[in-house]
Amino acid sequence: MQSPSDLKHALMQHKREEHRYHGSRMGPYIHDIVYGANDGIVTTFAVVSGVAGAELSPSVVIILGFANVIADGLSMALGNYLSHRSQQDHYHRVRKEEEREVDEIPEIEREEIREIFRAKGFTGEDLERATQIITSNRRVWVETMVQEEHGLCSGEDGRPFFHALAMFCSFIVFGSVPVLPFLLPSVATYAFPVTIVAAGLALLFVGFLRSWVTRERYFRGPLEIFLVGSICAAVAYGVGMALKGFGA
Repeated sequence: MQSPSDLKHALMQHKREEHRYHGSRMGPYIHDIVYGANDGIVTTFAVVSGVAGAELSPSVVIILGFANVIADGLSMALGNYLSHRSQQDHYHRVRKEEEREVDEIPEIEREEIREIFRAKGFTGEDLERATQIITSNRRVWVETMVQEEHGLCSGEDGRPFFHALAMFCSFIVFGSVPVLPFLLPSVATYAFPVTIVAAGLALLFVGFLRSWVTRERYFRGPLEIFLVGSICAAVAYGVGMALKGFGA
């Protein structure tokens, strides 16, 4: 038999999910920050590696590097904005449909609630009590139907602009790392080796950040991100070398 605490567990599951990022205010945007940082480092480092492999001048590295940072960062941010707006609009549309159905065909919707909690293992009095509790509050009723029937959460952090801004800023900051050594006269003669080290450390940092966010094993995130970045950079460097002098 299910206890009342099991009902509370079922209803508040997505709320606990929102707090899994250590209770931080940045929690809703951590995914954007990590994704933006990772893509910023990898794509910019790939551009720098390709140019370095072709043995072009440092000025070309700087121009192409920062062009990629700004253009790709803006593209990702806008795509992120549109994605969150679409999710938000979809949630509100589905919610309105469920509100209409709860008002117009309450008996059918009540039976759907009963079937949902029966599938979770509720039986007998517990099942009827759970159904009565849920359907006695219209807001909870609607939210339960939206979440359980459509797999959608309320999206209280649904601020598309801030999600896009977080990704853009993260992309700009971390994506600039592979280019910065080429701006320093003191390391001009060995700027690319310094870039390799700087980009590698940045990738490891982002990997640790991802592991902290997801609470996975701390070696897994850094290793995966570092390997992906290294493969992309190696391929870009190889292409640059293969095309060295092309069209000269």
